Amino acid sequence: MRAAQSRSLLFAVLVASSMAPAFAAEACEELIRQSNAQLDAMRNHAAAIEESLRELSESLRRAEQRNAAQTQEIERLEAELRAQRAVDPEEHERQRREFFRALRRHLPLSTLYEVLSDRLIIAADPVFIFGNGQIGAEGQDRLTPLADALRGLVAQMPPDYPWRLRIEGHSDSRPLRSNQRFSTNWELSSARAVNMLQFLVAQGLPEDRLSAVGLADTELRDPGDSGASHRRNRRIEIHLVYGALPPL
Repeated sequence: MRAAQSRSLLFAVLVASSMAPAFAAEACEELIRQSNAQLDAMRNHAAAIEESLRELSESLRRAEQRNAAQTQEIERLEAELRAQRAVDPEEHERQRREFFRALRRHLPLSTLYEVLSDRLIIAADPVFIFGNGQIGAEGQDRLTPLADALRGLVAQMPPDYPWRLRIEGHSDSRPLRSNQRFSTNWELSSARAVNMLQFLVAQGLPEDRLSAVGLADTELRDPGDSGASHRRNRRIEIHLVYGALPPL
């Protein structure tokens, strides 16, 4: 009996041993199939990501092109607007009013000057040496706050506009007598305008935005013949004007 049982057990062991390689091969093949399936899935996922990246890159490229085109269009429109304003008399007049309104706000009260809506008037007698085109030391001190205010306002003016500050020298109607430096009011008024320009440049105003002209007694403020009338006519006027700028 025991011998028979032993033979049965041995037979089972032999059968199981003969089947083990087949089971192992099937298990390996299953693992390989699963691995290949996972690799295929990963490849498909990577391909999908790559395609999404290509689409995103293309979308970004098109967006950059649209932005560049829009930027160029905005710059073109802004250039057209600046060009239109640069030759628009109404825009010039608006800027002129704003300039002198702001100048009036920035300047302390003084009998030295008068700020109108379209120009600044500076009394000549307290500034210039009598019968001379030079600005006196006291005149320079009195003009410094004015120069500071002008410099600050000029810095805010649009650089692409053809604006200038025109400095006009004006005299009274009496002819010069016994003046060793100037024979006519034309020469005196011109010298005073030029010296005022040089003073403002020394105070930091841009020389290429300033011009000077002497007008003698051609534009009197007061046609009277009193001393007060003559004092009112002896003056410097500063105007904000527009026109072609001199070449650099």
